[in-house]
Amino acid sequence: MSKHMKVKNKRKFNKANALLDLGFILVIFLTIISFYVALLIRGQKSTSIAENRALNKLPAFKLSEFFSGDYQTKLEDAMTDQMIFGEKIKKEMTRGEAETVSSVQKALMEVYNYGENEKSEEVLAQDNIEENVEEKTKEVRNIKYIPISGGVYYYGNSNYMVFKSKNLEKNKELIDKWAKGYNKYFSGMDSYFYLVNTSKSIDFNTVDETENEFITYIRSVLDFKGVTGLKVSSYEQYKDYFYETDHHWNYKGSYQGYRDIISMMLPEDELIEPKDTVTYDVYYYGSNARTTSVYKNKEKFTVYEFDLPHYNTRINGSYARYDNHYLYENNKYSREEGYNHYGAYYGGDYAEVIYEYDQPEKENLLIIAPSYSNANNNLIASHFNKTYVIDLRHYKNTFEKDFDPEAYCKKNNITKVLVMLSIDHITNGKFILK
Repeated sequence: MSKHMKVKNKRKFNKANALLDLGFILVIFLTIISFYVALLIRGQKSTSIAENRALNKLPAFKLSEFFSGDYQTKLEDAMTDQMIFGEKIKKEMTRGEAETVSSVQKALMEVYNYGENEKSEEVLAQDNIEENVEEKTKEVRNIKYIPISGGVYYYGNSNYMVFKSKNLEKNKELIDKWAKGYNKYFSGMDSYFYLVNTSKSIDFNTVDETENEFITYIRSVLDFKGVTGLKVSSYEQYKDYFYETDHHWNYKGSYQGYRDIISMMLPEDELIEPKDTVTYDVYYYGSNARTTSVYKNKEKFTVYEFDLPHYNTRINGSYARYDNHYLYENNKYSREEGYNHYGAYYGGDYAEVIYEYDQPEKENLLIIAPSYSNANNNLIASHFNKTYVIDLRHYKNTFEKDFDPEAYCKKNNITKVLVMLSIDHITNGKFILK
């Protein structure tokens, strides 16, 4: 082949590559433009029903963040979260994964005859009692945790969705690190801690009437005036306190949390009693159902109703209504499958929510908590003048600075502190105080 022919072919090749590159750039450009146009029409979504979390929104451009790479990361996260039909795509992908896991699980259970010879929890408990008539030992059951998807399990033949419990020994270092920060700021104050005792801190095969081992250990490292938690002494009691398909506690669990907390902090105060129990005509599929796309459980959404004194709420500095009780009372709630009724009814997750009961003769309270406290903040706050609820997962992003407990308490004349966390929030690093 002559030199002239080689050059001609090379030119054709380069021209073809250039056209391909141009076409690729054009497709990317059109995709980005389409994304922004669709977003302008639809608007940005703030929360994900499927994942039960706040969604990343398009960031404001900052030159310093662009050169550091933070802007690009935020933009990528926002585009992933705000993708058109993204919720449906994730839901279908999760549903497919759950169906695959379920079919494999079913086949394995049939091969190994799981369930045919398995004793019920009650029978195993009775066997244990009969074997230990003379010497009482810690009851140990042998119920299997059946995996569903995404770290969610069934406990034996129960339809309740749970997690496997964390190991205390493996988490002591993380608990110590967390406790160190809270001791630094609150050990000299009138401070209290309450453990929301979820399935991540309970091994249902060994749970009994004694105190939860995580609470015992936290009490030994946290220099607070009071340390306690939700007492769950059996799997049946757990089911009474928590939703079938959600990691959050239900109306009974959150109310028991309120009773425990006020009895610990203000033992002389009279507790508020429910005036009624209301069940709404909608099935509640919680976060565990949404993340696994398993919607087999049929649990109606039920709440307690209370007569509370008048109060105002401020959300991130502005006066606004926090809960949506009135929508449910007026039959204006969503019937969408997988809708987050817990968040919709009790209120969403914000960096700061302030309750003003206008009782100047009473103290001001600081609560540091995630979404578990959404269900009983108003009850706890009714025993105080002003109550400041801080969710450290959102504080820095909202106010663009770290939470300073000392300055915050001084500014707002806060004399009492309540920290309400699950073991997951203690160990995941999101509630560390610097």
